[in-house]
Amino acid sequence: MNDHNDRSEGIGHGQTGRPPRQRRAEITREGILEASATLFSRTGFAGTSADDIVTLSPVTKGAMYFHFSKKESIASEILRRWSDAVSETVEKAAATGQPADRQILMIYRELAFRAQNEPIIRAGVVLSVDRSLKDARVTYEAWTEALTPIVVDAIRCGALDCAESMSRLADTLCAGFVGAVQVAASLDENHTITRRVDDLLLMWRGTDPAAARMVEGASL
Repeated sequence: MNDHNDRSEGIGHGQTGRPPRQRRAEITREGILEASATLFSRTGFAGTSADDIVTLSPVTKGAMYFHFSKKESIASEILRRWSDAVSETVEKAAATGQPADRQILMIYRELAFRAQNEPIIRAGVVLSVDRSLKDARVTYEAWTEALTPIVVDAIRCGALDCAESMSRLADTLCAGFVGAVQVAASLDENHTITRRVDDLLLMWRGTDPAAARMVEGASL
């Protein structure tokens, strides 16, 4: 009897070959998000239907609506993930103690790497300027607001010579980043995102060898 009980208690869900229900639900939810993200990046929010998402993801329409009540709910979660990625990256850069201009390079290069390799992050970038989504503008403005103090510090420290455009530079860099990601995604050239963003940063910092080395060496 005791032997039987011991053997029963030792059998976990993983040994049955089936993950626990909660874990299966998480996998399903992530699958829906990733399929949606891939489509949103390519064809935009309006150009993606629920049927398109179901076709690309390994779930039924019922399963999709179990996890997300509507397509807008999926987009809101993707935008939240992108916003979290920005916050995490800004915090990591600040923790390095590097000069402000160096932190800016680190932030953009890290976000570019994630956008290139993570469909959900890439879609978050694209959706952040989608006028049909109520959360988009807030997400984009939060991004620029997070970068503005760092840009201002870089200008005040003399690392950047653009005092007249102090209030616009963070927004301009964010807009350029979105453009780089959107073009790469629409052309199905996601592998070029980091290169495109590096080119953007070189245009900002200058193309002399010293500036190029600064861009190439900035990583988190």
